[in-house]
Amino acid sequence: MKPRFGGEFVYFLVVAMTLLLRISQYLGVDATLGVDLGVHFTLVVQLCCFGLLPVLGWWIIVGGCRKDELCTLPRTFGIVKCPKRDFLRVLIITVPLLLITGVIANGWYAILTFTGFESGSSAGEEQTVQALVTDIILSAVLPGVFEELTHRGELLATFRTNGGKAVVMSALLFALVHQNVVQFAHTLFLGFVLAYIVYCTRSLLPAVFLHFFNNFISVVSGYDELAPAFGVISGARSWLYGSVAGMFTLILLAALSVVLIAVVLRRMRWDAVREGRLRYAPFFAAERGTAALSKDILLWCILAVGIAATLFTLVWGYI
Repeated sequence: MKPRFGGEFVYFLVVAMTLLLRISQYLGVDATLGVDLGVHFTLVVQLCCFGLLPVLGWWIIVGGCRKDELCTLPRTFGIVKCPKRDFLRVLIITVPLLLITGVIANGWYAILTFTGFESGSSAGEEQTVQALVTDIILSAVLPGVFEELTHRGELLATFRTNGGKAVVMSALLFALVHQNVVQFAHTLFLGFVLAYIVYCTRSLLPAVFLHFFNNFISVVSGYDELAPAFGVISGARSWLYGSVAGMFTLILLAALSVVLIAVVLRRMRWDAVREGRLRYAPFFAAERGTAALSKDILLWCILAVGIAATLFTLVWGYI
């Protein structure tokens, strides 16, 4: 089967399974079964939906269970070494990317709450070493690996012949698969940057690192009672968003961060073209013979499911 249709079908299964699991949570299946679906939900989604399903689905549906396709699957999904120069560039934008992602997340949430939106608040967990390690594994390690395997691995392999549109599609579907309107804006931006880096370097590793680092900082900043060092992060965040001097500093840092990220990404693409990893063509130009995204019915179905699930969380926040 052609990679385009086969890859889309595999991703449709990923979205459908994720949505069914979320619906089971809303319906209180955990109470009926007498189990805590919180941890189990994360494990099943990450390991099965974003791990096994994309890999096995691609091998079976696209590769026809061929042994040679299984051997080349790591390269197809970008599980290869990243050029050292590009990885150093990724390290340079790590903190700026974290800053911009935080600004977008806070700004988007402020807009939602201003319009009357209310998100459900979860009870705070006891701050123990065991809880911290569990949270890091569930919220940073697994998403960093398996969400990237799906959205920057399987999806970019599916849409790569569409040129830069593959980057946009990867980012949009990544934001929608969270099926949570609160997370939509910052995951859209983060997804675009991660997809752009993988698109240029052909390596999944930088995206895995950046995704992990972003989630890791978010996790440890909530354990300030466990380790004073973690409190520095939440303290800095409180100052940046809670004081006049902090806001001015935040605006300046955000502007510098945007410029730095743009320059680094532009340089990555220029080197990728010069070294033959990308074609010398306009960013959004598709390869000849590639089917237009606007006429792709299965893709529209995938988008419809993601949009509907995300809008449901928006409406739910106003009820």
